[in-house]
Amino acid sequence: MHHQVLLASIAVLFAFPAAADPLIEQAHASTGAAGPLYAYEMEYSDGEMHATGKVDPSQPEGQRITIYTPDESEWDDDFRDTMTSIDSEVTGDIFCDDLAAQIPATARRVEETDDTVQFAFTPVPDEESDDMERKILKKVKASATLSKADGQVLSFSMSLPKPFKPAMIAKINSFQLDATCVRAPDGRTYLEAMQMDVSGSAMMQAFSQSVTQRITKLLDPVTMP
Repeated sequence: MHHQVLLASIAVLFAFPAAADPLIEQAHASTGAAGPLYAYEMEYSDGEMHATGKVDPSQPEGQRITIYTPDESEWDDDFRDTMTSIDSEVTGDIFCDDLAAQIPATARRVEETDDTVQFAFTPVPDEESDDMERKILKKVKASATLSKADGQVLSFSMSLPKPFKPAMIAKINSFQLDATCVRAPDGRTYLEAMQMDVSGSAMMQAFSQSVTQRITKLLDPVTMP
């Protein structure tokens, strides 16, 4: 009889998912919070080019990025293409609540201070992730630090523990992404700095890339058209 009760209790425990962490629930609840959009000054580096400039999401496509340095005469084709691509994707959404959406409700607490909690987890793909991205995210290990005060994301990192072949013609040898977030005047956290390093091969060609992006100064709020 006692064995039956014990087995029944274990069955009940496994029948229900682990309870969601209340701080993660708070972070998820803040996703998409309303607030102003900002213009900002930035730095960009890809190992070949180092640039400074200004981003204004309220401007028409093709005019959202103003490059301070280097002079346009020093741009190479890759840098020009990258700036054109970034300009076309600028929406003004620089806030770290998008990162919170990648934290599963049952992520593990691994470190805690008086003000913050660090979680470890496998990232959750968003609705726009393609099959390749979903395959990669399943192999990635991630961590995030949240503010105890309001669940805002303060830092976020992802890494690939070992090489992975998402397709027959592609292999990722290493991947590391580190992001830090700071407070905007309205209290939301925004992506102050992001460093991404990735290496591997595709179509029998090796590749290696290191990109750093920083928001060096948050400017006045802008009005979107």
